[in-house]
Amino acid sequence: LEVIGISSAFADYRLAWELNQRLNINLIKSNEVFDVRALKSKESLSFRYFSFFDEEYLTRIYLIKNRQEPGMFHSDRPMIDFFLVLRENFSFEKEALIQQLRKINGIVAVFDFPESEFELISYLTS
Repeated sequence: LEVIGISSAFADYRLAWELNQRLNINLIKSNEVFDVRALKSKESLSFRYFSFFDEEYLTRIYLIKNRQEPGMFHSDRPMIDFFLVLRENFSFEKEALIQQLRKINGIVAVFDFPESEFELISYLTS
């Protein structure tokens, strides 16, 4: 599991479009949601996301907006606008991917996160 944080003022659909163009992928808005149990209130929150499955390399890619209607997906990281999650990544070399993301005009900053910080996401995307 690889998690990349993105700071951008783009709307989720616009960032998905930019990523599709730059990375030659096809992120589409999922009809499903990630259900997350809030750490403090213990209530269940539902988060929308975009996803893509690379059939050639069997890589799953998710784009999740951090701030959505129910609250924050990862409240410990309020400065992050989006999380790009790659599961079983055989499609991209991570450093090269981060460099490509930094070249997109509307992206302000890109952060690499240790997998251990995202046990929640690994649970969600399994």
